[in-house]
Amino acid sequence: MFMKAILTLSIFCLSLILFSCAKESKHSGYVDPNEALVEKLDSVGGNSRTYNWDFQILKGIQDSRYYAPVDIPTALNSIPDELKDGIHLPDVSTLLDTIGTEMANIVTFWNTKNKLMFQIQISYFKNDVEYDAGNKDFFIISAATLADNPFLDDPDSEEDPIDKWRTEFNIDGDETAGEVVTYKDLKLNPDLPLFFKVSPSSWTTMYNYYSFDGSKIIHRSTGSKMYYAWYDGVLFQIGYKFDDETIDMESVIRKIILG
Repeated sequence: MFMKAILTLSIFCLSLILFSCAKESKHSGYVDPNEALVEKLDSVGGNSRTYNWDFQILKGIQDSRYYAPVDIPTALNSIPDELKDGIHLPDVSTLLDTIGTEMANIVTFWNTKNKLMFQIQISYFKNDVEYDAGNKDFFIISAATLADNPFLDDPDSEEDPIDKWRTEFNIDGDETAGEVVTYKDLKLNPDLPLFFKVSPSSWTTMYNYYSFDGSKIIHRSTGSKMYYAWYDGVLFQIGYKFDDETIDMESVIRKIILG
């Protein structure tokens, strides 16, 4: 009886060890543990990654991987907590009178420190089939993990990029004096900028976003107004076009970023 009990206990312990090993081996190929977050998403092809063409931040990132669009709750459960917790979704019904399409895209890529970075695009369209030339109603939140603040201003450095941007985009210019101002700095807080790209009547501001053609993720551009900011490890690029000019979009954007 005693030997039988020991044999039973041994078999049970061996089973636990084998189960543990099998479970561990499932993830043993991961370089970054966050790779497990996208396990259940459908990997698809893609031809390019979106980023802000003016500031060029995140342009040089390599090895992008694309996933088919999913519903927004599924996407939020497929990204790291620091990214999910940094996005505070608005009540979109106050922005669009009808919503024909709402979905999310996830793209991952690696930084130079071998850490997996995530980009999520949360899209709301008035039409059933994304954006088209006649559609003026859409709202897109694009957010990416970026640990270091790219907008640090060093007044003692002649090479400081933010000084170059201020000059290139006439960020501190005076529109009332007839100057062309590409971006306004609305100040997210005393230390961080909130860039707003205006849309002069003579040309169209282009906003880059992901679209899915049924087999792969493609990169599209469309005319829109745009906000651009970094806060607490998340880089935001938010584009929109509405007929309703009474909406206080700056307030909406601040709540999305700051909560």
